This record gives sequence, structure tokens and C-alpha cells, in this order.
Amino acid sequence: MKNYILGFKQTMRRALDVGQNKGIDRVILYGIRHFSWSLQLHYRVQSLPRPVATAVFLLTRSMVRMTIRLLRRTCPEKYTDADPYKLIYVDPSAVEYVSGAARRRGWVVGGNTLMTDDRFMDRTRPKAVAQRVSAGRDWEDTTLADAYDGAEFAERSARIDELHERIRADGYRSQRRLLETDTDAAWEGLNDAMHPIANEIAVDIGRSGDLLWNMCGQHRLALARVLDIDRVPVQVFRRHQEWQAVRDRARRGEQIPDEHRSHPDLADIVGDARRGDRMDVGSSSQTDTNDEK
Repeated sequence: MKNYILGFKQTMRRALDVGQNKGIDRVILYGIRHFSWSLQLHYRVQSLPRPVATAVFLLTRSMVRMTIRLLRRTCPEKYTDADPYKLIYVDPSAVEYVSGAARRRGWVVGGNTLMTDDRFMDRTRPKAVAQRVSAGRDWEDTTLADAYDGAEFAERSARIDELHERIRADGYRSQRRLLETDTDAAWEGLNDAMHPIANEIAVDIGRSGDLLWNMCGQHRLALARVLDIDRVPVQVFRRHQEWQAVRDRARRGEQIPDEHRSHPDLADIVGDARRGDRMDVGSSSQTDTNDEK
């Protein structure tokens, strides 16, 4: 009971601090996220019959989209105009740094929030993937063995090998396409996402349009990099205020720097970039498809 009271007080102090510095809207959103995480809502939804889980996800997605649209109208400096679930197709080698784990769909943040010096391929599991796939090492001789042991090590290494073989044989597929072609693999590959469609590689976008890995799909991103896949679908969680300003200028039809015009996050505004769903290993050929609905 004492620990519960202490935890409640800490939560309330944090909520007060967030409210004073970031606004009541962020307090409410943090509260919803804290509540859903405490209940492990994503795992509960995953355990439902798949049609029911899909219905719950579709309802949740609609609510998130509606919430971001409403918040954009009242606090345009804090929320994006972009669909929080849209896919953009990016060069995986362009995702060089890590921004930190934060599932904040549709948020716009300022300052140095997204700045880190952490390189994606220096992380334990991406480095192990490179050692395994590029250098041909046994898993026991990779950084994965330094981080895990026993049954967990065996399970993680086997899952990465399976994912590698599937991508090498069938190309890199979006989660929607995987759901259509290999339903079990799509559902079994879920981590803490509610539904496969919400389980794409996640990125944030920094102040200059730089792509920063967030928290989802690190094995897929690492494999895409070492297998020289030229484009993969990702979902954007947070955008820096300075980058969102570029989107806003583009949407108003104002001039933006030439180097930004081909940015994948602006394809829905300044022109529809070439999109695809099956990304072959070491190839630039894709089949055009609309995978964003």
C-alpha cells in the first residue's frame, strides 16, 4: 500500500510538471498512454480472436486520427497535419541515428528532444545482425550472445534467422502485405503493437528532415540495411517543430528548400513519390501499390 501511494504521488507530480510545461493536452495524452500501458492493453487486444482484435484496432486508429486532427486545430504548433498512420518509403541506410523510445503518434516536439549521438547500427541487436549476416559469424560470436543467454538467446537468434530467410527469399514486405500473404507470420511478429498494421518500422523526423529510429522494427531495419534493400515502409511518430514548419510551408504552396522537395515525408504534399510494397534484396524494383489506407 505504501509503494502504491508513493507511486501515485510521483505520477501526480509528473502530471503537474507536464501540465505546467507542456499543457493539459499532453497531460491527458500521457495519462491515456500510462493507463493503457499499465493495463498491457496491446497484449490484451493481441490475445483476442483476430477479427475482434482487428475491429478494436480499427476503432482505436480512427480515434487516434480524430484526436490528432482536433488537436492540430487547437494547438497547430504541437501536432502534425499528417495522417499519424501513413506509410512513407525510405532508404534504410538513411536511418542512421536513434531518437529514443516514445510512441507519440502525430506529436510535434521542439528543442533537442530528438537529438542523440546513438547510432542505430551500434545497438546490440543491429550489430549482431551485421555480424551474423555480413560477417557470417555464429550467433555465439556476436553481441547477441553478450546480452542474452539460455532459452532467450536461442529464441531471439532463431527468430532473426527466420526473419532473415523470409526477407531474403520473398523480399521486404510491408506489414499489410505480410498480413495478406502470411497472416500467421504477421501476427506472430507483433511486439508491443496492437495489430500488424501498426507494427511497421517506426521513425521520428528531426529538425532538418533526418530520419531517426524510434522503437519498433529494429531487426527488420537492421536486416534491410545489411541486405542492401533500397526502400522500406516506415511510420512516423514524432516530428521536430522545424521540420513540421517545412511541411506547413509546402502545404500552403510556399517555397521550400530544393533539398527537401524529394523528402519522403512530403510526398503527400509536393508530389507522389514512387512507392512500392515488395522490396527485393539488393534491388531497386518494386511493384506500385497503395498501402496507406
